[in-house]
Amino acid sequence: MNKDYLVVFVTPEIMIPEFGEPACGANFRGGLGILAGDIMEGLAKKNIKALGIAPFYDLHWMTREKISYENTPAKPLFKLKVGFNGKAKMVGVMKMERAGLELFGIQSPEIFDTLYTADRWQRLQQEVLIGNAVPSLLKKLGVRPDIIWLQEGHTAVCIPATKGDPYFEGTKFLFTTHTPAPEGMEKFHGNWICELGVDANLYHQIFLKDGLIDMTGAAMILADRVTAVSQEHCETTQKIFPEFAQKITGITNGSSFKLWTSPRVKAARKAADRLRFWEAHQEDKAELIKFIFEKSGKEFSLKKPQMGWVRRLAWYKNQLPMMAPVIKAICAEKGTVTETSYGPLEGLGIQVFCSGRAHESDSGCLGWMAEFERWTRDELADRFVFLPQYDLKTLKLSVQGCDIWFSSPMPGWEACGQSDQRAAFNANVNLSTYGGGAREHIKEYNPVTGEGSGFFIEPYDPRTVYNKLKIISDLYYAWVNAGDSRWLNLRMNSFEESKALSALNMIDCYEKIFQKLLASKTS
Repeated sequence: MNKDYLVVFVTPEIMIPEFGEPACGANFRGGLGILAGDIMEGLAKKNIKALGIAPFYDLHWMTREKISYENTPAKPLFKLKVGFNGKAKMVGVMKMERAGLELFGIQSPEIFDTLYTADRWQRLQQEVLIGNAVPSLLKKLGVRPDIIWLQEGHTAVCIPATKGDPYFEGTKFLFTTHTPAPEGMEKFHGNWICELGVDANLYHQIFLKDGLIDMTGAAMILADRVTAVSQEHCETTQKIFPEFAQKITGITNGSSFKLWTSPRVKAARKAADRLRFWEAHQEDKAELIKFIFEKSGKEFSLKKPQMGWVRRLAWYKNQLPMMAPVIKAICAEKGTVTETSYGPLEGLGIQVFCSGRAHESDSGCLGWMAEFERWTRDELADRFVFLPQYDLKTLKLSVQGCDIWFSSPMPGWEACGQSDQRAAFNANVNLSTYGGGAREHIKEYNPVTGEGSGFFIEPYDPRTVYNKLKIISDLYYAWVNAGDSRWLNLRMNSFEESKALSALNMIDCYEKIFQKLLASKTS
């Protein structure tokens, strides 16, 4: 396949492990940031000529700690003049290598203060600045991209800022939308339209819809092609934007096997032995248990099954409503009986670790955090731990050390979801909503035949969560107490299914999109 082309990858957030904390955590807040880092690795490994552009934020979104980039691999490059709301604005540009590719960070502390700020005016300023900084930076570098690949509506202004410039004649635009949730499809007050700094005659009516500035809708119109991040998300996006259905392709996200897989599991993989995988996992689990103790003072047991999740808290991810009615029975000692919302249920002997943060403007999910902290402190002490944090270390330790990975978004609302992929990389067992990317790689386990790699919350109900965890708990304890190898087989099934989920396979699919864009460029 011809790879004599250049892709410029633009994203509002990116996880950069090389930064270390707190700079790493300041620049990603969820799945898109994680994916962006994995995409750059995939592009590099596939030998695609590419470079990345992203804001580098001034404050940590969680702690408001000021970020210093002095001791990171990113080094100051130059000051850049950017057209911004009809004026010239100077921004800093930093440069580093990320997975073998050049990544350029745009710095403007008064604009790029915190990632996904709740201040809507400030958020608009951020999106306008990154949109205008991209063409200015590329011209300064003397770079003429064949394709500019934009992530989410936050980068939509880049298209009109670039399209009218003869320097970029022939450049194609690929737009990827990452969520069907309204909160991720950026809209702003229509009376701010002049703040975009785009040609009013050409673009104002494209950006305005029902009296609002619609960033995602404008990107849909202006981009040459659009991708969604799973097949289900593609179907959902086509329903939301039926007029662009033929333009939209579903490409399921992949993840970095290198970053997310435990070194112990990688070593066990070479032996291809079920018991070696289990022994490796026990060491990973012990490391997670130590981490939990250091953070919470709660000491979990290595002998009990451990369920976990580390995610942003959002209404559609639905963690509290799906856990609350049955959590007492989930955490109760195996074989005991506990009163729940569904009446008396048998205890499953599962310990639960979870971690995450709600957006500072989300009062509902901030309430969820308070309830999880109450469970940790009082009701489920020593059996349930919630940490109000979201960072790379917690993410990695958890997907590697938890026996069971829990994902419960409302059906149809999870665009892809990649934490289940990362759990499978480590041969751990998924309990997930049937949807997003999970429906494409998880196969429902059959305890009779031993076929399948995980479990779905189907029908979608807390009682189903309990029933599926009952099966998982029985399998786990049958292995630990009686040497029944079905648990090891299930873990190996999960690992085998994960082999198709790498970022490299995802980039293979994107290469086909790149080729189609290049073909339209020359036709």
